[in-house]
Amino acid sequence: MIWISLLLCLATFLRSRIKILQTFLVPASLIGGILGFICVNLGIVGMPTMEGWQPIPTKVFSVMTFHLFAFGFVGVGLMKSKETNTSKLMFRGGLWMALMYCFIWSVQGIIGKSVFELWHMTVGGDFDSCLGYLLGCGFAQGPGQAHAYGSIWETTYHVGNAMSMGLASAAMGFVVAVVIGVPLAYTGIRRGWISGEHKGSLPEFFLRGIMKKGDNPACAKATTHSATIDSFAFHLALMGVVYGLAYTFGLYWTLFMPAGVNGLGFGLLYTWGMCLAMLTRFVLNKTGSSHILDGDTVRRITNTSVDFMVCAVFLAISVSELQSVLMPFLIAVILAALATLVLIMWYARRAPEYNFERGIACFGCYTGTVATGMLLLRIVDPEFESPAAIELGIMNVIILLLSQPLTVGYPFIPSEACPMFLIMVGYVVVVPIAMYMLKLVKKVAW
Repeated sequence: MIWISLLLCLATFLRSRIKILQTFLVPASLIGGILGFICVNLGIVGMPTMEGWQPIPTKVFSVMTFHLFAFGFVGVGLMKSKETNTSKLMFRGGLWMALMYCFIWSVQGIIGKSVFELWHMTVGGDFDSCLGYLLGCGFAQGPGQAHAYGSIWETTYHVGNAMSMGLASAAMGFVVAVVIGVPLAYTGIRRGWISGEHKGSLPEFFLRGIMKKGDNPACAKATTHSATIDSFAFHLALMGVVYGLAYTFGLYWTLFMPAGVNGLGFGLLYTWGMCLAMLTRFVLNKTGSSHILDGDTVRRITNTSVDFMVCAVFLAISVSELQSVLMPFLIAVILAALATLVLIMWYARRAPEYNFERGIACFGCYTGTVATGMLLLRIVDPEFESPAAIELGIMNVIILLLSQPLTVGYPFIPSEACPMFLIMVGYVVVVPIAMYMLKLVKKVAW
């Protein structure tokens, strides 16, 4: 935690001083993560002990990534859902994004699997070609889920380096989102691809990453008296209790469920945490006690876990563990990045409304997380005048239904009976047809 904290502080300082980092809107967590990746693979990351300086293995940061991700989902479950305008236009936009999500995830997975399989057949190598599927998961779903699936594969099916591969895929996804996404956003502004009168100008504090003196908006409200317990401490303690219950549930699942599915106990810890958090909020609502939860405080704790998690992702990657798959991995990353860019832009040009705003938000989301999608959207739509930001929220609800074959099947990919390749091919074939039938593909707009 001290190493991650040090890297985040250093990264925040660098972002506030270095122009190119501001131009590309590189998040502090990503800057710190890249610096940490260099340090950990040079053997610099360690700690002083009574026996002298001891290196910290990358597996420690892998475990931290896993728990930070799952803990963040407790916050997601506790957060009060905001009322959103689900008008026909925004529902159509959310549906467009959700269909694109399933389509792009499948394309990325097919590319990853195909590259790894072809490399294994032609060049050889001591690795399982199913690792290629983690590229799509890392790009489309982010580090937490990629690590969760990787841990299931390692513990249940003994697939070597699956967790490292999942984390590496997610880390490269963040890099792709920034390196390609930011120039793409500015290109859209210069060429007039954006809708309305958005100027794309960003305030100085947004670029530097540090607020001006005296310009400090409130970020939370107290729900307990500090003489009893600090409000932040109470929220953190409640989330800790819920996470403890989720961990216990995952442990019992692992111990008592049959082989083949017992790996889901800890692999889906984030799901158990979110469900128990939603149950907690439901009980608080029914008992008239929901006022003790402040949504902004929960959101800050959740965002904090995400920042620490993204930084930890890079520290968890060991180059030595990825040597056997390094070349096919890099080839797959480049091909997947190009395919994601071309396909999203092709469909964005033909989207019913707010073409570029939806496209840039999707690109950031499907190579990183929703946070990177919002980051890129902020460039072209600084005041969020378009409905694209709300549509990202609607998209996440629709995805729960549309992506079930993918999310349910991913833990079982290493088993011989899992038809994941055919499932992905099915999405690649069916989604474009569905988009045409639903009139989500129009004439070229730009």
